[in-house]
Amino acid sequence: MISTSICYVKIEKSKRKMILWLLSKRMKKFILVFLICFLFGFCSFFESRTSYYPSGVFFPLYRDGEIVYKGEIIDLVEKMDGQVYLSTRKGLVYCLDGLKRKINWTFEASVPLLSPPFLGLENIYVYDESYTLYCLDKEGTLIWKKNVKDRVVSGIAEFKKRIYLGTEEGSFFSLNASNGEEIWRFQAGGAIRSTPVFAGSKIIFGCDDFILYVLTEKGNLIDKFKAEDKIQSTPLVEKKYLYFGADDHYFYCVNLNNVKKKWKVKTGGKIFTPPVTDGKRILFLSWNNVLYCLNRRNGDILWWQIIPSRSFYHLEISGERIVVSSLSSLLVCFDIKTGEKVGDYDTGLEVKSNPLWLDPCLLISLYDEEKDEGRLVFLKKILKITLKSNKKSPQDVGKEIVFTVSAIGFYEEKYEFYLKEGENKEIIQEKSEKNSWVWFPEKEGNYIVGVEVVDEKESKTAEIPFVIK
Repeated sequence: MISTSICYVKIEKSKRKMILWLLSKRMKKFILVFLICFLFGFCSFFESRTSYYPSGVFFPLYRDGEIVYKGEIIDLVEKMDGQVYLSTRKGLVYCLDGLKRKINWTFEASVPLLSPPFLGLENIYVYDESYTLYCLDKEGTLIWKKNVKDRVVSGIAEFKKRIYLGTEEGSFFSLNASNGEEIWRFQAGGAIRSTPVFAGSKIIFGCDDFILYVLTEKGNLIDKFKAEDKIQSTPLVEKKYLYFGADDHYFYCVNLNNVKKKWKVKTGGKIFTPPVTDGKRILFLSWNNVLYCLNRRNGDILWWQIIPSRSFYHLEISGERIVVSSLSSLLVCFDIKTGEKVGDYDTGLEVKSNPLWLDPCLLISLYDEEKDEGRLVFLKKILKITLKSNKKSPQDVGKEIVFTVSAIGFYEEKYEFYLKEGENKEIIQEKSEKNSWVWFPEKEGNYIVGVEVVDEKESKTAEIPFVIK
């Protein structure tokens, strides 16, 4: 009996040892797999960081072309799928091919227009001086038109096959996008100048009666928020918060769940333009010529910059930069994170629209009053390299000659130097970060010293003829 018990204990110990051994092996394997995954993940992260190529606009810029159209643009240039849309005070709506740089089609209204084009999913909307609303398809064909009777003063927004707009008399309309028929209207206490925005099923707009209205899709009032002055700017919906400015010089953040103020910030002027966001920061213009950048969560002012003149044009985020146009000839660009000015461009004429980024160009609209012509100008980054030598040609055999290159428009560029003699071309310094090469010519001859500058996307060469005697 005792021997049997002893035997049983030994077997149990053996089992435990075996289990512990197996667990140990599995644990080691798990740790090994984890370490391998971690190392691969770390390498991937490192590679993605080192291979990062900045996107968006880069300064300095040069004029790379233009499209000429009739009349003066009405404030706003819009884009969709490579197509650019604008309207003029002469009553013309234009669709321009931004890549081929040509006019696709033109629509002419019977009365001069008051609004820029507003883009829906399938249609384009504008209104004229008689407050007739036009609906065009993407080919420029008129689908329907409707006289609203009231004076339309807001932007037009499309949502779930309906369009929404406001009037000077305080009427807010919901219309069927397919035929323009009125579905319902809501009466506010003042003129509605802001373009409506949407959060889930909520419809939101600001009003001259100091109130921000929140309606259902059926036009019923859910809630409202009161500021201290007119709300003319178009609000920005970002997740569960709403951001907007008012004529009381305050910029607000409102929680959409309860329509209560989260924070507000005092600025130096009225706020007419819609704010924009890069996901972390909120940026907007104030009528005192200042561009503000706020922390999205708490409203702290991260930085501010003075711009050349007052502006009611939309801001344009391009990569990690923000471009601003104003009632002047100067475009200015700032780094979103730091607020540092990274470039400007003088157009020579007063800018008449928002800047618009259409890779690889920045678009801006100008107006020639004498010719009554608008110009959609394409601005492109300057890609330039300059190769210089510290001694002029000709030089004697054995003399030291230093060639240095400077580059504009590249990112983390590399330099490759080569030497040509007749038909022969020899790489004399392979691609590296070194932007100079020292030459001790060993024999007489007619040479060409060249360099190719490359980065991940761009390349350009420069050459200098050189005689050794």
